[in-house]
Amino acid sequence: MPGILNADEQGLGKTLQTIAFLAWLNEHMKRDGTVTRGPMLIVAPTSLLENWELEVSRHVESPGLGHLIRLYGSATGARKLAGANGRDIENGESKLDFSDVRGALNAGAGHLTWILTTYTTLTNYQHSLGKVPFAAAVFDEIQNIKNPGTLAANAARAMNADFRIGLTGTPIENSTVDLWAIMDQLAPSALGSLREFRDRYGTPDEDNMSELHSRVFKTQNGLPPLAFRRLKETVARDLPTKSRFMHPRAMPPLQAGRYEEARVKLASGGPGAALKMLHHIRSVSVHPAIDAQEEAQDFIDASGRLTATFDILRRIRSARERALVFIESRQMQFRFIELVRAEFGLARVDLINGDTPIQKRQAIVNRFQEHLTNDGGFDLLVLGPKAAGTGLTLTAATHVIHLSRWWNPAVEEQCNDRVHRLGQTRPITVHVPMAVHPEYREHSFDLLLQSLMQKKRKLASSALWPMGDSADDAAHLQHMLREEGEPISGRTIDDAMAAMMRRDGVSSAAPNSMGAWEYR
Repeated sequence: MPGILNADEQGLGKTLQTIAFLAWLNEHMKRDGTVTRGPMLIVAPTSLLENWELEVSRHVESPGLGHLIRLYGSATGARKLAGANGRDIENGESKLDFSDVRGALNAGAGHLTWILTTYTTLTNYQHSLGKVPFAAAVFDEIQNIKNPGTLAANAARAMNADFRIGLTGTPIENSTVDLWAIMDQLAPSALGSLREFRDRYGTPDEDNMSELHSRVFKTQNGLPPLAFRRLKETVARDLPTKSRFMHPRAMPPLQAGRYEEARVKLASGGPGAALKMLHHIRSVSVHPAIDAQEEAQDFIDASGRLTATFDILRRIRSARERALVFIESRQMQFRFIELVRAEFGLARVDLINGDTPIQKRQAIVNRFQEHLTNDGGFDLLVLGPKAAGTGLTLTAATHVIHLSRWWNPAVEEQCNDRVHRLGQTRPITVHVPMAVHPEYREHSFDLLLQSLMQKKRKLASSALWPMGDSADDAAHLQHMLREEGEPISGRTIDDAMAAMMRRDGVSSAAPNSMGAWEYR
């Protein structure tokens, strides 16, 4: 086998499994008569580099996997050949000095080295790295190279490795082509040509997705499967329960007015303007005036979602528990931190987003996780869903709040899995604040989005149905907002929630004493 995909669901220890394999491979290469004794390459998103080092040091006795070469940040420049400037991709010439690695290879000790780098560095210095004969190459969060024609994908494909390992909890995010691109990195031609693949699986249905699942995850022609995937519900039954609750609130007058303005523009605009206005409706549903310089309570009161979020946080504080709050907008991230610090008297509230440096990111995680050994009571951490939705272990929290949502259930589940993963010992609660327009009720954006998310979750139960950001999703939401969104009088929010759940084919239940609706 040229390679394997580990597509275990988030939180089942893909990193540890890989380290165990690399440690076994390292020991195997030490045996007399081993022909190939190459170093190992691990490529990961910048945010996960320090986690890889920590996990290796935690689980492998010294000297671990051997000498570590950190190939990122300032360390990359320190490895430049004498007189070399720029990057490999600028003129196709190797700019990095790996003479020490080649020396170790010639001495039969190449296996005593491992290189840790990023996808960006791999792309920039692919010619230098491509000359190194690796025993194994690991591509963590391999969906980073799911677009087959990109520079990063070409760079990864150019690596010279005896064996390749891909790690991802989401083998398909946006389209079925994601899976083809991933497998093209690990086992080229195993799924045929890209054209053949698109013709057969480009438009997913139950039959072709079932066939594709078998081709990837089942034994074919006596050969081992190309990939494996385990789900928590089957292999981690001892994990604590995970409950999900929706918290609907009526839009205050300002939010309802801004929502109506955006909806009118959506109805009258062309395709490009409609998509822009759809994003605006999504933003208004979080807060109608994020730039407003109002007093803290007035700012909170202007948003149904913020009002619900602070109600949730007050209950979490009363229970002396901890929460992760996922917010997409940078501006709202900072404003929210100001609000919660003032409301709850917290000395500090940390933030992890795309701007957070690697070292600071890990320090924030370590500080938050200290609650596991020294319970400090109520605390919360604010995170960007794209930057912090993968690779982090934050089991000190038992609550996840999605203040803002994208229409991708896979991204949302990745966020939830920061806390619902191996090592968690307490039940987890996921909270979804929702703003309900007083007239459009179950046709309000938040309730329509919930219906779309539920539909995609059901289709993805095979683990191979695209859950990502397709043009069809935006078109579907636009259609529902335009065609179904007529005013409804005389209904309460509870009526609207019940109507939404009937639309989704979910057995309707009454809200709990806190006005929250449980869903699965």
